[in-house]
Amino acid sequence: MPSKPSDSVTNSKVTTQGGYVLGINHLGLAPKDPERARWFFHVALGLPLIGEELVAEQQTLTVMLAAFTSPPEPVERLEILVPSPPGAGAVGSFLAKKGSGIHHLALTVRNLDDLLTHLQSLGVRMVDTQPRNGAHHTRIAFVHPESTGGLLVELVEPQSLI
Repeated sequence: MPSKPSDSVTNSKVTTQGGYVLGINHLGLAPKDPERARWFFHVALGLPLIGEELVAEQQTLTVMLAAFTSPPEPVERLEILVPSPPGAGAVGSFLAKKGSGIHHLALTVRNLDDLLTHLQSLGVRMVDTQPRNGAHHTRIAFVHPESTGGLLVELVEPQSLI
């Protein structure tokens, strides 16, 4: 890790043009009452339901909602995370320790393999040192909160960019 935040800005090989991050992919929400959260976002606010998927490897049911209603292709999304079975996996642990809240920030990236190599060369601690399968036909890797100032960050490479 760079000694000062300014070191990472001036010494980074990644520029704003042609960099790895394309934008925010989704916010992963871990509510104590996932059915109530789904009702609130989908029914009360009218956000379109994109789909549900059980990611058995992570013991998590994902409920993906578009974060807006007007454009035809939703990009920004909200993901309700449900431990499956109840209390299991990382989301179950998060809920037990911290209660409801934002579990992680997910960024859409390109060249996930190259990005992981780049981050590790900078000394960034990773939860996943190799990509794994994520929900909705993506490849993902998580950055350890120790390297991000306490935030869990998910790197998401959509199938269209693979």
